[in-house]
Amino acid sequence: MNPARDSAPTLRVLMFPKHGDNPYLRSLAERLERRGVQVEDFSFRRALGQRYDVFHIHWPDLHLHARSTLRTVVKHARLALMFALLRWRKTRIVWTIHNLKPHERHRRVGELLFPIWFPRLCTHVIALTSHGLESARAMYPALRTKTAAVIPHGHYRDAYGQPLGRTHCRDQLGIGHRFTFVFFGNIRPYKNVPRLIEAFRALPSRDVQLVIAGQPGHMMNIEELKQLAAGDDRIHLRLQFVSEDQVPLYIGASDVVALPFENILNSGSVFLALSFNRAVLAPRLGSLPEIQSHVGARWVNLYDGPLTTEHLARVLSAGDGGEHETVDLSYYDWDSIGQQTLDCYLTRTSRPEPLPSPLPDTP
Repeated sequence: MNPARDSAPTLRVLMFPKHGDNPYLRSLAERLERRGVQVEDFSFRRALGQRYDVFHIHWPDLHLHARSTLRTVVKHARLALMFALLRWRKTRIVWTIHNLKPHERHRRVGELLFPIWFPRLCTHVIALTSHGLESARAMYPALRTKTAAVIPHGHYRDAYGQPLGRTHCRDQLGIGHRFTFVFFGNIRPYKNVPRLIEAFRALPSRDVQLVIAGQPGHMMNIEELKQLAAGDDRIHLRLQFVSEDQVPLYIGASDVVALPFENILNSGSVFLALSFNRAVLAPRLGSLPEIQSHVGARWVNLYDGPLTTEHLARVLSAGDGGEHETVDLSYYDWDSIGQQTLDCYLTRTSRPEPLPSPLPDTP
């Protein structure tokens, strides 16, 4: 028994959110907890009533979004006051930058308030790519003085298990055995699904199909999507929430996962596809060229400008990659990401604020 280890204080982290539909959050919390970190899910009661060494926030727009101007101001004021209290307590405030702005427009007052106070009150920032960090610093100059780290988005292999065969997945979904493009995920305006349908319809080949699976957001017109797909029996619309146990079927059924974003900084959908050893077709935007540099153009096919039928045809002519190729995702290993995140927590700011050392990994 090591007395020094037994007496070492535990690093306490309050995370928003700790749990959610995205396995990214669970994987990160688990890897930190394996290193002796105590990770708790955020609530205002915990934040105000207990002391934490770190407050780690993802997707602040999830908290700040409101349907009225008054509620928007109240939410910003409440969170800003909490940040001020945490700073007074010497708590480190870490922001992981998944996107630079909310994908869907918020109240104008919220868009004006956020850059005034939020980047200033953070002490640390984590970007998923070097490009993401540069972009964030350009948009929010206050971040240039903050402690920063580039820590990649982790893969999803641990969350879903071994990939399933295409034949099995297509049988389970009741679709044909043809070259298959799949769009998967919540259907929101910036993801440009109507453009994908239009480009696909112009493909002359009959030996190809498109599956669109996901729940349309409140700003999407479901009838418009149905009308765009009407009359083409190669297109399968599954416009509904996809449960976690169905995810491997939809991704596994694909030859290529098509993600025709209009704008993007980071994409969990890319890592979902790669985790199932499926190729991605996406625009040359945001972090995607950096991801391509790590896994290769075989797996991340990037195009310039809006998605066209020619882009789809080029991928189609290349054929599928077979069932036995595996993407090298070692750069996106969660054990490394957990350690890098912990190292970021422990990195001193310009004003030294000592934190307790966490317990090391147990053998």
